[in-house]
Amino acid sequence: MCHDADLELFMLAPDPHALIRTETPVERRFMATDLFLFRRTRGDFTLSLLMVGLVGLLIMFFPTETGWSTRKLPSDMLAYLAAQFGMLDPEGRVMRLGKILKQGWVAPLICLLILLPAAAINLHGSYRSLQRKFRQKVPWRWTYEMGQWIRALEFIVYFVLYTVAVPILGYLVSTLLMGSFLTLRLGYRGWRWAGIALASSFAIVLLFRSLLQIRTPVNIWLYNQMPDSIALFFKTWF
Repeated sequence: MCHDADLELFMLAPDPHALIRTETPVERRFMATDLFLFRRTRGDFTLSLLMVGLVGLLIMFFPTETGWSTRKLPSDMLAYLAAQFGMLDPEGRVMRLGKILKQGWVAPLICLLILLPAAAINLHGSYRSLQRKFRQKVPWRWTYEMGQWIRALEFIVYFVLYTVAVPILGYLVSTLLMGSFLTLRLGYRGWRWAGIALASSFAIVLLFRSLLQIRTPVNIWLYNQMPDSIALFFKTWF
């Protein structure tokens, strides 16, 4: 009965095709300033722990990955550092930035010097926020947080399958299949969305493979089953 009454009122309206105006409460309106508003939400403490663990792993593997574990430092460290920073050169030449900035371990060390205090400060802040929520009896719901992150791993699996499919089916077919599947997976149904997915995927192939000539695997199983002239065409352009 309610549905029939609502339909009757709609048909009796002066202009049934007029736009419907809705009012959103002030507390729920989106403000442009909210884009830059920092607020600790659900999952912040868990993510902060993971970031600190990641920085710890980077520090752990820093000596072996940068060559410091097998590096032999000279006995005169002051002269060595002066030469590395460009303040002293044994041959009398002036080094504008110094030799040390051109070595491969400097940039990773600078990144670690920034990441370590940033991760530690963020972990401290998230821990204090978590303590405040515990005092206010706000549930942590860490199982829900971890479940949401595990769900995100689904798309990583899709990307791995895509990289495995490229050497077998080729960049063109793999991209068309992956683009169509992801469109369907995200809930876009119908022939219209299927056409949009195929068109956008084909445009990506034309841009990156045909025009920009981005390197892709050459020994492709599907192309090897084709005649030589057709296989050469697809290997060159797709």
